[in-house]
Amino acid sequence: MIRNLYIQNFVLIDELNLEFENGFSSFTGETGAGKSVMIDAISLLCAERASSSFVMKGKDKAIIEGTFDLSDDAHALHALKEAGFETDDLVTFTREISSGGKSYARIEHRIVSLSLLRDVLANQIDIHGQRDNAYLLNVSSHERLLDEFLNDHELLGKTVDSWKVYERIRNERDDALRETYNENDLEFLTYQIEEIRNAALKEGEEEELVSKEKNFRSLKASLEKLSAAFELYDERVSGDLYELKRLVSSLEGNETEEISESVNDAYYALNDAMERLRDYYESYDMSEEDINAIEERLFVIQRLKRKYGRTVSDIEEKAAEMEAQVEMITHRSEYLARKNKEVEKAYGIYLEHAKKLSKVRREGCAALDRLIRNNLNDLMLENARFKTEINEKKASRTGIDHVEFLISMNKGEDLKPLSAVASGGELSRLMLGLKEIFTRLAGIRTVIFDEIDTGVSGPVATAIGRKMKSLSKDTQVFAVTHLAQVASCADHHYRVFKSDDENRTKTSIHLMNDDEFIRELALIASGEITDSSLAAARELMERNRT
Repeated sequence: MIRNLYIQNFVLIDELNLEFENGFSSFTGETGAGKSVMIDAISLLCAERASSSFVMKGKDKAIIEGTFDLSDDAHALHALKEAGFETDDLVTFTREISSGGKSYARIEHRIVSLSLLRDVLANQIDIHGQRDNAYLLNVSSHERLLDEFLNDHELLGKTVDSWKVYERIRNERDDALRETYNENDLEFLTYQIEEIRNAALKEGEEEELVSKEKNFRSLKASLEKLSAAFELYDERVSGDLYELKRLVSSLEGNETEEISESVNDAYYALNDAMERLRDYYESYDMSEEDINAIEERLFVIQRLKRKYGRTVSDIEEKAAEMEAQVEMITHRSEYLARKNKEVEKAYGIYLEHAKKLSKVRREGCAALDRLIRNNLNDLMLENARFKTEINEKKASRTGIDHVEFLISMNKGEDLKPLSAVASGGELSRLMLGLKEIFTRLAGIRTVIFDEIDTGVSGPVATAIGRKMKSLSKDTQVFAVTHLAQVASCADHHYRVFKSDDENRTKTSIHLMNDDEFIRELALIASGEITDSSLAAARELMERNRT
């Protein structure tokens, strides 16, 4: 969700810096004050097309900068990581538009493409106006939204995984049908397989040989010193030290007993140390022929890696793949017959999961329909009917169902696709009713409503405000509104207003305290500030805050 928004030289906004919290924020102000300018700025942050007309007259460039909390947006964090960003949960996005028409997008002050910006913020912002054309009107998203509501991810996962298996085996069969081979192909494949199999590669062998070679060459550099040490010890030190030990041990008297033990310990300690040094040396007792053999083996391993794969397992996998090709060439009819059976079996497993998923969808969609109808009733759309229609479609990775949301807004009307019915405020109310449910399922973090309450009043306006309040329990909600009933339901209240100086008109946005907001409510509701309008505004705010 968005935490901070900075705007400079944008349309009528000279400079603006806003901090946002969770919950429901309302934006009110006179008509023409520039309430929608902020939404235009946020749209640009989400990679909408920029124009030099956005730059304030007389300025070189406009800047829009937003800081988003991405802590619960796994998609955004993954996209950033894939693009090489190392960020924490708070990430800053910037759009800069020059008066000449050029624009730049930045993430954490690094220039990026608009496509990356759009991808990272895909789940962050949903801007909803009277001509909403977002995810709810996109039929291709209806199946996913239904699945999120039903929450049977295990069965959906089994369907997707079994489809992948079926598709892989089917593609192998189809590839075999398309490809033709000759004797030269068979001969070359056989040669490659024998080259790999004859090498008899082992996991970890290369590392062991490299270590042995390195240790031996290191030891060889000390060979003369080791030889001199052994010669000195064997020919001079060992015998003299033994004789010294014997003579001291033969001394009599209590005074020499401790000295005798020390000499005796020193003799055996040195003798043991020399034996261990000899064992270490002999463990690497390799000739030049041994070193040559190691180097030749390493050359074979590295050559196979260059030809067939980076690891031993990759090479083995390649060999198995070529063996399958040889089998297919030499036993083509048998291979295809076996593959056909494998395809049939894999499709049967997939179809079993897909049918179970279809049953879950068909049985569970009624609960979704009831929930949406209740929401629409809350918004005083009592005659509206909603239905999730499920028809059979060509098998795909997500099953065999075509899911589409249908709606009828008036009595006696047939159900029609969601994108083909309603308009204006009626459509806006319908979308609000749907979004209280689907925004959570779609993973959207911030929903912005741009004057969707146009053309409504009284109880309907109150119902819209309360529905936005309900939605804000799980999602950050912004609402540009001209109705006191809607604004009074918000947790945070911003006033949008214009001011004039000698040169130009400017738009500003101010976060109001309770007293300021009550005056704003009174002005919106009655057009004037009086004791009675202030009392009514206070009562409205207190009633709708609960």
